[in-house]
Amino acid sequence: MLTSNELAERLARLAEKFTVTGASAALWHDGTLVRAETGTVNVDTGAPVLPGTLFAAGSVTKTLTASLAMTLVDEGRLDLDAPVTAYLPGFTTADPDRSAAITVRMLLTHSSGLPGNYLPDLPPGDDVLERLMDELATLNVTGEPGRRFSYSNMGMSTLGRLVEVITGERFDVALRSRILQPLGMTATADAEEMLLHSTAVGHVVDGTVRRVPRLRVWPEYGPAGSRLWLDVEALIRFGRMHLDGHPLLSAAAVEQMRTPQYDDFWGCLPGCANFGLGWGIFREGDDPVLTHSGANLGMHSTLYVVPGQKVVLAVLTNSSTGGMLHSTLCTELLDEFFDVQGPAPIAPPESPFEVDGARFAGRYRASDGQVAVEVHDGQLHARLLPDAGLTEWDRLMGSRTGGGQAVPITCVDGERSRFVLDTGSPGSHVAVQFFEPDPDGRFTLVRLGTLYERTP
Repeated sequence: MLTSNELAERLARLAEKFTVTGASAALWHDGTLVRAETGTVNVDTGAPVLPGTLFAAGSVTKTLTASLAMTLVDEGRLDLDAPVTAYLPGFTTADPDRSAAITVRMLLTHSSGLPGNYLPDLPPGDDVLERLMDELATLNVTGEPGRRFSYSNMGMSTLGRLVEVITGERFDVALRSRILQPLGMTATADAEEMLLHSTAVGHVVDGTVRRVPRLRVWPEYGPAGSRLWLDVEALIRFGRMHLDGHPLLSAAAVEQMRTPQYDDFWGCLPGCANFGLGWGIFREGDDPVLTHSGANLGMHSTLYVVPGQKVVLAVLTNSSTGGMLHSTLCTELLDEFFDVQGPAPIAPPESPFEVDGARFAGRYRASDGQVAVEVHDGQLHARLLPDAGLTEWDRLMGSRTGGGQAVPITCVDGERSRFVLDTGSPGSHVAVQFFEPDPDGRFTLVRLGTLYERTP
Protein backbone atom coordinates (compact mmCIF):
# COMPACT_ATOMS: atom_id res chain seq x y z
CA MET A 1 0.00 0.00 0.00
CA LEU A 2 1.15 3.54 -0.73
CA THR A 3 2.48 5.49 2.27
CA SER A 4 1.85 9.13 3.08
CA ASN A 5 5.52 9.92 2.47
CA GLU A 6 5.41 8.30 -0.95
CA LEU A 7 2.22 10.18 -1.84
CA ALA A 8 3.84 13.43 -0.67
CA GLU A 9 6.87 12.79 -2.88
CA ARG A 10 4.69 12.16 -5.93
CA LEU A 11 2.52 15.18 -5.23
CA ALA A 12 5.50 17.53 -4.79
CA ARG A 13 7.17 16.21 -7.95
CA LEU A 14 4.07 16.71 -10.09
CA ALA A 15 3.34 20.12 -8.57
CA GLU A 16 6.81 21.26 -9.59
CA LYS A 17 6.52 19.70 -13.05
CA PHE A 18 3.19 21.36 -13.84
CA THR A 19 3.76 24.63 -11.90
CA VAL A 20 0.93 23.97 -9.47
CA THR A 21 0.86 26.44 -6.57
CA GLY A 22 -0.70 24.17 -3.97
CA ALA A 23 -2.19 20.68 -3.80
CA SER A 24 -3.75 18.21 -1.41
CA ALA A 25 -4.38 14.51 -2.09
CA ALA A 26 -5.75 11.55 -0.16
CA LEU A 27 -6.22 7.85 -0.81
CA TRP A 28 -8.47 5.64 1.32
CA HIS A 29 -8.27 1.87 0.83
CA ASP A 30 -10.23 -0.59 2.92
CA GLY A 31 -9.88 1.30 6.19
CA THR A 32 -6.46 2.90 5.65
CA LEU A 33 -6.07 6.59 4.80
CA VAL A 34 -2.92 8.21 3.38
CA ARG A 35 -2.84 11.94 2.81
CA ALA A 36 -0.35 14.54 1.59
CA GLU A 37 -0.12 18.21 0.74
CA THR A 38 2.36 20.56 -0.88
CA GLY A 39 2.83 24.20 -1.78
CA THR A 40 1.01 27.35 -0.75
CA VAL A 41 -2.61 28.43 -0.53
CA ASN A 42 -1.80 31.90 -1.89
CA VAL A 43 1.36 33.13 -3.64
CA ASP A 44 0.81 36.60 -2.20
CA THR A 45 0.95 35.41 1.40
CA GLY A 46 3.07 32.27 1.13
CA ALA A 47 0.87 30.47 3.66
CA PRO A 48 1.37 26.70 3.36
CA VAL A 49 -1.23 24.14 2.36
CA LEU A 50 -2.23 22.31 5.55
CA PRO A 51 -3.95 18.93 6.03
CA GLY A 52 -7.25 20.75 6.63
CA THR A 53 -6.93 23.42 3.93
CA LEU A 54 -10.18 24.13 2.14
CA PHE A 55 -10.15 24.10 -1.67
CA ALA A 56 -12.94 24.71 -4.16
CA ALA A 57 -15.03 21.58 -4.66
CA GLY A 58 -15.97 22.78 -8.15
CA SER A 59 -18.23 20.47 -10.10
CA VAL A 60 -17.57 17.57 -7.76
CA THR A 61 -20.34 19.39 -5.88
CA LYS A 62 -22.73 17.94 -8.48
CA THR A 63 -22.28 14.47 -6.98
CA LEU A 64 -23.24 15.89 -3.57
CA THR A 65 -26.27 17.64 -5.07
CA ALA A 66 -27.29 14.43 -6.81
CA SER A 67 -26.90 12.46 -3.58
CA LEU A 68 -28.97 15.05 -1.72
CA ALA A 69 -31.73 14.65 -4.33
CA MET A 70 -31.56 10.87 -3.99
CA THR A 71 -32.19 11.13 -0.24
CA LEU A 72 -35.51 12.72 -1.21
CA VAL A 73 -36.14 9.84 -3.61
CA ASP A 74 -35.50 7.42 -0.73
CA GLU A 75 -38.09 9.31 1.33
CA GLY A 76 -40.69 9.14 -1.42
CA ARG A 77 -40.73 12.92 -1.81
CA LEU A 78 -39.14 12.99 -5.26
CA ASP A 79 -39.91 10.93 -8.38
CA LEU A 80 -37.04 10.73 -10.86
CA ASP A 81 -39.35 10.30 -13.84
CA ALA A 82 -41.79 13.05 -12.96
CA PRO A 83 -41.63 16.27 -14.97
CA VAL A 84 -39.80 19.13 -13.29
CA THR A 85 -43.05 21.12 -13.51
CA ALA A 86 -44.60 18.73 -10.98
CA TYR A 87 -42.35 20.34 -8.34
CA LEU A 88 -41.73 23.74 -9.93
CA PRO A 89 -45.07 24.70 -11.51
CA GLY A 90 -43.65 27.91 -12.99
CA PHE A 91 -40.66 26.16 -14.57
CA THR A 92 -40.31 27.11 -18.23
CA THR A 93 -37.86 28.22 -20.88
CA ALA A 94 -38.15 30.15 -24.13
CA ASP A 95 -39.40 26.83 -25.57
CA PRO A 96 -42.35 25.82 -23.33
CA ASP A 97 -43.00 22.52 -25.14
CA ARG A 98 -39.44 21.30 -24.72
CA SER A 99 -39.15 22.48 -21.13
CA ALA A 100 -42.42 20.74 -20.22
CA ALA A 101 -40.84 17.43 -21.31
CA ILE A 102 -37.86 17.74 -18.93
CA THR A 103 -37.90 15.23 -16.07
CA VAL A 104 -35.96 15.12 -12.81
CA ARG A 105 -33.88 12.23 -14.15
CA MET A 106 -32.77 14.37 -17.11
CA LEU A 107 -31.35 16.95 -14.70
CA LEU A 108 -29.27 14.22 -13.04
CA THR A 109 -28.08 12.69 -16.34
CA HIS A 110 -27.37 16.00 -18.12
CA SER A 111 -29.80 15.19 -20.89
CA SER A 112 -32.28 18.03 -20.30
CA GLY A 113 -30.90 20.33 -23.00
CA LEU A 114 -30.76 23.19 -20.49
CA PRO A 115 -27.83 25.61 -20.91
CA GLY A 116 -24.42 24.35 -19.98
CA ASN A 117 -22.45 27.46 -19.11
CA TYR A 118 -24.77 30.43 -19.25
CA LEU A 119 -23.12 32.73 -16.69
CA PRO A 120 -25.31 35.63 -15.53
CA ASP A 121 -23.35 36.11 -12.27
CA LEU A 122 -26.44 37.18 -10.34
CA PRO A 123 -26.15 39.14 -7.09
CA PRO A 124 -25.95 36.69 -4.16
CA GLY A 125 -28.89 36.21 -1.83
CA ASP A 126 -31.15 33.62 -0.27
CA ASP A 127 -33.39 33.70 -3.36
CA VAL A 128 -30.65 33.42 -5.99
CA LEU A 129 -31.86 30.04 -7.32
CA GLU A 130 -35.41 31.36 -7.58
CA ARG A 131 -34.09 34.33 -9.55
CA LEU A 132 -32.12 31.97 -11.79
CA MET A 133 -35.40 30.32 -12.78
CA ASP A 134 -36.54 33.74 -14.04
CA GLU A 135 -33.38 33.92 -16.19
CA LEU A 136 -34.06 30.42 -17.49
CA ALA A 137 -37.43 31.52 -18.87
CA THR A 138 -35.60 33.58 -21.49
CA LEU A 139 -33.24 30.81 -22.67
CA ASN A 140 -33.57 27.97 -25.16
CA VAL A 141 -33.49 24.20 -24.69
CA THR A 142 -30.98 22.60 -27.05
CA GLY A 143 -32.29 19.50 -28.80
CA GLU A 144 -35.05 17.18 -27.67
CA PRO A 145 -34.93 16.62 -23.87
CA GLY A 146 -33.74 13.16 -22.87
CA ARG A 147 -32.01 12.27 -26.15
CA ARG A 148 -28.46 13.66 -25.90
CA PHE A 149 -25.92 14.21 -23.15
CA SER A 150 -25.02 17.87 -22.74
CA TYR A 151 -23.30 18.85 -19.51
CA SER A 152 -25.45 21.47 -17.81
CA ASN A 153 -24.72 23.71 -14.85
CA MET A 154 -28.18 25.21 -15.30
CA GLY A 155 -29.73 21.75 -15.02
CA MET A 156 -27.97 21.05 -11.73
CA SER A 157 -28.97 24.41 -10.27
CA THR A 158 -32.55 23.68 -11.34
CA LEU A 159 -32.26 20.49 -9.30
CA GLY A 160 -31.00 22.61 -6.41
CA ARG A 161 -34.04 24.86 -6.66
CA LEU A 162 -36.26 21.79 -6.72
CA VAL A 163 -34.59 20.64 -3.47
CA GLU A 164 -35.36 24.02 -1.92
CA VAL A 165 -39.05 23.78 -2.79
CA ILE A 166 -39.40 20.21 -1.48
CA THR A 167 -37.45 20.72 1.77
CA GLY A 168 -38.49 24.31 2.45
CA GLU A 169 -34.80 25.13 3.11
CA ARG A 170 -32.21 27.14 1.22
CA PHE A 171 -30.09 24.76 -0.86
CA ASP A 172 -26.85 25.20 1.08
CA VAL A 173 -28.74 24.69 4.36
CA ALA A 174 -30.30 21.45 3.09
CA LEU A 175 -26.92 20.24 1.81
CA ARG A 176 -25.29 20.96 5.16
CA SER A 177 -27.98 19.33 7.29
CA ARG A 178 -28.58 16.28 5.08
CA ILE A 179 -25.08 15.49 3.73
CA LEU A 180 -22.17 17.56 5.07
CA GLN A 181 -22.83 17.43 8.81
CA PRO A 182 -23.99 13.78 9.03
CA LEU A 183 -20.82 12.70 7.21
CA GLY A 184 -18.58 14.89 9.39
CA MET A 185 -17.28 16.77 6.35
CA THR A 186 -15.22 19.92 6.83
CA ALA A 187 -16.98 21.84 4.08
CA THR A 188 -18.83 25.12 3.74
CA ALA A 189 -20.45 27.45 1.25
CA ASP A 190 -20.32 30.31 3.77
CA ALA A 191 -17.58 32.86 2.99
CA GLU A 192 -17.39 33.99 6.62
CA GLU A 193 -16.85 30.43 7.78
CA MET A 194 -14.14 29.98 5.16
CA LEU A 195 -12.19 32.79 6.87
CA LEU A 196 -11.93 30.61 9.98
CA HIS A 197 -9.95 27.97 8.06
CA SER A 198 -6.85 27.74 5.95
CA THR A 199 -8.48 28.48 2.58
CA ALA A 200 -6.88 28.13 -0.84
CA VAL A 201 -7.38 30.69 -3.58
CA GLY A 202 -7.03 30.04 -7.31
CA HIS A 203 -4.05 30.97 -9.48
CA VAL A 204 -3.59 31.52 -13.20
CA VAL A 205 -0.38 30.09 -14.68
CA ASP A 206 0.52 31.54 -18.09
CA GLY A 207 4.24 32.28 -17.94
CA THR A 208 3.76 33.86 -14.52
CA VAL A 209 1.81 32.71 -11.49
CA ARG A 210 -0.76 35.17 -10.19
CA ARG A 211 -3.72 35.00 -7.88
CA VAL A 212 -7.18 35.19 -9.49
CA PRO A 213 -8.96 38.56 -9.05
CA ARG A 214 -12.03 37.02 -7.36
CA LEU A 215 -12.33 34.06 -5.03
CA ARG A 216 -15.88 33.06 -6.03
CA VAL A 217 -18.32 33.98 -8.78
CA TRP A 218 -21.71 32.86 -10.11
CA PRO A 219 -23.63 32.31 -6.85
CA GLU A 220 -26.56 31.00 -8.90
CA TYR A 221 -24.53 27.87 -9.64
CA GLY A 222 -23.96 26.81 -6.04
CA PRO A 223 -25.60 23.38 -6.61
CA ALA A 224 -23.42 22.95 -9.70
CA GLY A 225 -20.14 23.79 -7.96
CA SER A 226 -19.44 27.52 -7.67
CA ARG A 227 -19.68 28.01 -3.88
CA LEU A 228 -18.59 24.96 -1.89
CA TRP A 229 -15.10 24.75 -0.33
CA LEU A 230 -13.87 21.62 1.46
CA ASP A 231 -10.76 19.76 2.53
CA VAL A 232 -9.52 16.58 0.93
CA GLU A 233 -10.63 14.30 3.76
CA ALA A 234 -14.18 15.61 3.35
CA LEU A 235 -14.15 14.28 -0.22
CA ILE A 236 -12.92 10.93 1.08
CA ARG A 237 -15.76 10.79 3.60
CA PHE A 238 -18.29 11.55 0.90
CA GLY A 239 -16.80 9.01 -1.52
CA ARG A 240 -16.99 6.28 1.12
CA MET A 241 -20.76 6.76 1.29
CA HIS A 242 -20.86 5.47 -2.29
CA LEU A 243 -18.88 2.29 -1.68
CA ASP A 244 -21.63 0.16 -0.17
CA GLY A 245 -24.33 2.55 0.86
CA HIS A 246 -24.81 4.46 4.08
CA PRO A 247 -27.63 5.26 6.52
CA LEU A 248 -28.00 8.57 4.66
CA LEU A 249 -28.53 6.88 1.30
CA SER A 250 -30.06 3.49 0.58
CA ALA A 251 -28.17 0.75 -1.23
CA ALA A 252 -30.81 0.96 -3.96
CA ALA A 253 -30.12 4.68 -4.45
CA VAL A 254 -26.36 4.09 -4.55
CA GLU A 255 -26.87 1.39 -7.18
CA GLN A 256 -29.13 3.63 -9.27
CA MET A 257 -26.56 6.41 -9.24
CA ARG A 258 -23.83 4.13 -10.59
CA THR A 259 -26.00 2.54 -13.30
CA PRO A 260 -25.06 3.65 -16.86
CA GLN A 261 -27.78 5.77 -18.46
CA TYR A 262 -26.53 5.90 -22.08
CA ASP A 263 -26.24 3.31 -24.84
CA ASP A 264 -23.60 5.40 -26.64
CA PHE A 265 -21.40 7.80 -24.69
CA TRP A 266 -18.54 8.39 -27.12
CA GLY A 267 -16.96 11.81 -26.69
CA CYS A 268 -19.55 13.07 -24.23
CA LEU A 269 -17.30 13.69 -21.21
CA PRO A 270 -13.49 13.32 -21.14
CA GLY A 271 -12.29 10.39 -19.06
CA CYS A 272 -15.72 8.78 -18.78
CA ALA A 273 -17.09 5.67 -20.44
CA ASN A 274 -20.68 6.48 -19.43
CA PHE A 275 -22.74 8.51 -17.00
CA GLY A 276 -25.09 7.55 -14.18
CA LEU A 277 -27.15 9.80 -11.92
CA GLY A 278 -24.74 12.58 -10.99
CA TRP A 279 -21.70 10.32 -11.38
CA GLY A 280 -19.36 9.95 -14.32
CA ILE A 281 -18.54 6.29 -14.90
CA PHE A 282 -14.80 5.87 -15.47
CA ARG A 283 -15.11 2.13 -16.04
CA GLU A 284 -18.29 0.21 -16.86
CA GLY A 285 -19.14 -3.42 -16.16
CA ASP A 286 -19.55 -5.57 -13.07
CA ASP A 287 -16.70 -3.73 -11.30
CA PRO A 288 -17.49 -0.07 -12.06
CA VAL A 289 -15.37 2.94 -11.19
CA LEU A 290 -17.10 6.24 -10.44
CA THR A 291 -15.60 9.67 -10.94
CA HIS A 292 -16.27 13.36 -11.12
CA SER A 293 -13.96 16.30 -11.62
CA GLY A 294 -14.46 20.00 -11.22
CA ALA A 295 -12.98 23.43 -11.74
CA ASN A 296 -13.43 26.85 -10.25
CA LEU A 297 -11.45 30.04 -10.84
CA GLY A 298 -7.89 28.71 -11.10
CA MET A 299 -8.75 25.55 -9.14
CA HIS A 300 -9.38 21.86 -9.86
CA SER A 301 -10.91 18.92 -8.00
CA THR A 302 -11.11 15.20 -8.67
CA LEU A 303 -12.82 12.27 -6.95
CA TYR A 304 -12.68 8.55 -7.80
CA VAL A 305 -14.62 5.76 -6.11
CA VAL A 306 -13.78 2.09 -6.76
CA PRO A 307 -16.52 0.16 -4.91
CA GLY A 308 -15.21 -3.33 -5.71
CA GLN A 309 -11.83 -2.64 -4.09
CA LYS A 310 -13.07 -0.23 -1.41
CA VAL A 311 -10.98 2.65 -2.75
CA VAL A 312 -11.58 6.41 -2.69
CA LEU A 313 -9.08 8.81 -4.25
CA ALA A 314 -9.35 12.60 -4.02
CA VAL A 315 -7.14 15.44 -5.30
CA LEU A 316 -7.50 19.22 -4.91
CA THR A 317 -5.31 21.95 -6.45
CA ASN A 318 -5.34 25.73 -6.75
CA SER A 319 -3.76 26.45 -10.16
CA SER A 320 -5.11 26.61 -13.71
CA THR A 321 -2.50 23.96 -14.58
CA GLY A 322 -3.80 21.62 -11.89
CA GLY A 323 -5.75 19.46 -14.31
CA MET A 324 -2.51 17.96 -15.62
CA LEU A 325 -1.42 17.07 -12.09
CA HIS A 326 -4.79 15.45 -11.42
CA SER A 327 -4.81 13.30 -14.54
CA THR A 328 -1.20 12.19 -14.10
CA LEU A 329 -1.40 11.37 -10.40
CA CYS A 330 -4.75 9.60 -10.57
CA THR A 331 -3.77 7.57 -13.63
CA GLU A 332 -0.55 6.47 -11.92
CA LEU A 333 -2.16 5.50 -8.62
CA LEU A 334 -5.22 3.74 -10.04
CA ASP A 335 -3.18 1.75 -12.54
CA GLU A 336 -0.19 0.93 -10.34
CA PHE A 337 -1.99 -0.07 -7.14
CA PHE A 338 -5.44 -1.18 -8.26
CA ASP A 339 -5.12 -2.18 -11.92
CA VAL A 340 -7.80 0.33 -12.92
CA GLN A 341 -7.71 1.82 -16.40
CA GLY A 342 -10.28 4.08 -17.97
CA PRO A 343 -11.46 4.59 -21.55
CA ALA A 344 -8.86 4.99 -24.26
CA PRO A 345 -8.13 8.63 -25.13
CA ILE A 346 -9.66 10.06 -28.28
CA ALA A 347 -7.16 10.34 -31.11
CA PRO A 348 -7.18 11.07 -34.86
CA PRO A 349 -7.14 8.10 -37.27
CA GLU A 350 -4.17 7.12 -39.40
CA SER A 351 -6.27 7.80 -42.52
CA PRO A 352 -9.06 10.40 -42.12
CA PHE A 353 -12.48 9.67 -43.58
CA GLU A 354 -13.66 11.81 -46.47
CA VAL A 355 -16.93 13.68 -45.81
CA ASP A 356 -19.24 16.06 -47.64
CA GLY A 357 -18.44 19.32 -45.87
CA ALA A 358 -21.69 20.98 -46.96
CA ARG A 359 -23.69 18.64 -44.67
CA PHE A 360 -21.78 19.88 -41.61
CA ALA A 361 -20.99 23.51 -42.40
CA GLY A 362 -23.07 26.20 -40.75
CA ARG A 363 -23.54 28.06 -37.52
CA TYR A 364 -24.78 26.26 -34.39
CA ARG A 365 -26.04 28.05 -31.29
CA ALA A 366 -26.41 27.42 -27.55
CA SER A 367 -27.14 29.82 -24.71
CA ASP A 368 -23.44 30.19 -23.90
CA GLY A 369 -22.13 30.82 -27.41
CA GLN A 370 -21.85 29.53 -30.95
CA VAL A 371 -19.87 27.09 -33.06
CA ALA A 372 -19.17 28.00 -36.66
CA VAL A 373 -18.34 24.94 -38.81
CA GLU A 374 -16.55 26.03 -41.96
CA VAL A 375 -14.70 24.54 -44.92
CA HIS A 376 -11.19 25.89 -45.61
CA ASP A 377 -9.09 24.39 -48.42
CA GLY A 378 -11.31 21.32 -48.45
CA GLN A 379 -10.89 20.71 -44.68
CA LEU A 380 -13.65 21.13 -42.10
CA HIS A 381 -12.86 23.58 -39.31
CA ALA A 382 -14.69 24.48 -36.10
CA ARG A 383 -14.63 27.99 -34.66
CA LEU A 384 -15.80 28.38 -31.06
CA LEU A 385 -17.41 31.74 -30.35
CA PRO A 386 -18.19 31.75 -26.63
CA ASP A 387 -20.16 34.50 -24.94
CA ALA A 388 -18.16 37.03 -22.95
CA GLY A 389 -18.65 35.36 -19.56
CA LEU A 390 -17.42 32.03 -20.85
CA THR A 391 -14.42 33.66 -22.57
CA GLU A 392 -13.30 34.99 -19.20
CA TRP A 393 -13.85 31.57 -17.63
CA ASP A 394 -11.72 29.93 -20.33
CA ARG A 395 -8.95 32.47 -19.76
CA LEU A 396 -8.87 31.88 -16.01
CA MET A 397 -8.92 28.09 -16.48
CA GLY A 398 -6.22 28.04 -19.18
CA SER A 399 -8.52 26.68 -21.91
CA ARG A 400 -7.11 26.56 -25.45
CA THR A 401 -10.26 25.70 -27.37
CA GLY A 402 -11.82 29.18 -27.51
CA GLY A 403 -10.59 32.47 -28.88
CA GLY A 404 -12.49 32.41 -32.14
CA GLN A 405 -9.77 30.57 -34.05
CA ALA A 406 -10.82 28.17 -36.81
CA VAL A 407 -9.35 24.79 -35.84
CA PRO A 408 -9.30 21.76 -38.19
CA ILE A 409 -11.51 18.83 -37.25
CA THR A 410 -10.72 15.34 -38.54
CA CYS A 411 -13.32 12.64 -39.18
CA VAL A 412 -12.70 9.43 -37.25
CA ASP A 413 -16.00 7.70 -38.05
CA GLY A 414 -17.88 8.71 -41.17
CA GLU A 415 -20.90 6.51 -40.45
CA ARG A 416 -21.52 8.10 -37.05
CA SER A 417 -20.25 11.58 -37.98
CA ARG A 418 -17.53 11.62 -35.34
CA PHE A 419 -14.58 14.00 -35.49
CA VAL A 420 -11.68 15.11 -33.32
CA LEU A 421 -10.32 18.61 -32.77
CA ASP A 422 -6.65 19.13 -31.90
CA THR A 423 -6.36 21.52 -28.94
CA GLY A 424 -2.66 22.13 -29.51
CA SER A 425 -1.56 20.28 -26.38
CA PRO A 426 0.42 17.04 -26.99
CA GLY A 427 -1.93 14.05 -27.14
CA SER A 428 -4.98 16.15 -26.29
CA HIS A 429 -7.98 16.03 -28.60
CA VAL A 430 -11.60 17.07 -28.16
CA ALA A 431 -14.49 14.99 -29.50
CA VAL A 432 -16.87 16.56 -32.01
CA GLN A 433 -20.01 14.73 -33.14
CA PHE A 434 -22.90 15.73 -35.39
CA PHE A 435 -26.48 14.47 -35.05
CA GLU A 436 -29.94 14.46 -36.57
CA PRO A 437 -29.72 15.49 -40.24
CA ASP A 438 -32.65 17.45 -41.67
CA PRO A 439 -34.51 16.37 -44.87
CA ASP A 440 -31.70 17.92 -46.94
CA GLY A 441 -29.07 15.88 -45.10
CA ARG A 442 -27.64 18.84 -43.17
CA PHE A 443 -26.92 18.09 -39.53
CA THR A 444 -28.97 20.03 -36.99
CA LEU A 445 -26.91 19.38 -33.83
CA VAL A 446 -23.24 19.30 -32.96
CA ARG A 447 -21.63 18.40 -29.65
CA LEU A 448 -18.32 20.12 -28.97
CA GLY A 449 -18.07 19.99 -25.20
CA THR A 450 -21.70 21.08 -25.02
CA LEU A 451 -24.57 20.64 -27.48
CA TYR A 452 -25.28 23.32 -30.10
CA GLU A 453 -28.26 23.54 -32.46
CA ARG A 454 -28.08 24.80 -36.05
CA THR A 455 -29.37 28.32 -36.53
CA PRO A 456 -31.65 29.14 -39.51
